[in-house]
Amino acid sequence: MATLDLADSTDPRAPGTGLPHRRWKAHPRPGIDFPDINTVAEDAAVIQRAVSDLAGALHDDVAIVAGIDLGGAALAGAVASARGLGFMHVRKVGSLRTDIVRSVVASHDIGHGLALTKGLKVAGRHIALIDDCLLSGATVLASARLLRDLGAHCNQALFAFEIEGLGGRASLARAGIATHAVATVPPQEPVIG
Repeated sequence: MATLDLADSTDPRAPGTGLPHRRWKAHPRPGIDFPDINTVAEDAAVIQRAVSDLAGALHDDVAIVAGIDLGGAALAGAVASARGLGFMHVRKVGSLRTDIVRSVVASHDIGHGLALTKGLKVAGRHIALIDDCLLSGATVLASARLLRDLGAHCNQALFAFEIEGLGGRASLARAGIATHAVATVPPQEPVIG
């Protein structure tokens, strides 16, 4: 397993983003420094602020909050709890050892596809997706397609971070998915000082 280097700037204040965080340099590819949700979650006040923001942005008709593997799962659980809603975990294929419903979409972002445990009652229900970071939107699109194929209404996605300029928001809008992010960050961590 490769070790990721922190971006050159690990200033915890992350000016202008609204969420203090650090970023993984050149991940998932060169030119992108991925914001690490763990550095948000380790501070109780910061994670509470992020969860409150996400919970407040949920559409009123949402019955289930679905967290996308890996970074979105904990956020979605916290948001579901804060709003008194159901929770489900959208996982990457291979992480479940039970009967699954699998998407047919595979890509660099999602590996061999996404999966849900079989038997979840989603038909006719409104489900919001949560992930830690919006890049291209491919993972959310695959998750929404899977849930829609099972009869769910999936028209909202929430994120702790959105990396600007990667087309994710526009891609989701074309698919009828409203988007909200707590913080928007540039593709690369600005060098401070």
